[in-house]
Amino acid sequence: MADSGNIDLVTAFKALGHPTRLAILGWLKEPESFPPQDHPAEQVGVCLKHIQARAGISQSTASQFMSTLQRAGLVTCTRLGQFSHYQRNEEAIAALARSVAIS
Repeated sequence: MADSGNIDLVTAFKALGHPTRLAILGWLKEPESFPPQDHPAEQVGVCLKHIQARAGISQSTASQFMSTLQRAGLVTCTRLGQFSHYQRNEEAIAALARSVAIS
């Protein structure tokens, strides 16, 4: 789903098919609800360690979940040093919603 105007519905819905991945996407709508970090979450995204802690999952599982959401185009990743920060891709999510409304 690289081009948000051309949504791969199957990939997107597979990514959202796990309850924890769906919850993570919801949590990322309010990045300020996560603990403070060195760089504002509203600007760079939420650090993976905060997502992992809230979800109560291992680091490797959190990484896999975020990779799945990223491949579907639903989130973007910013690397700052050794840390990965994730934000919702609002444009792609809106395009997904439009695709579902039209289908």
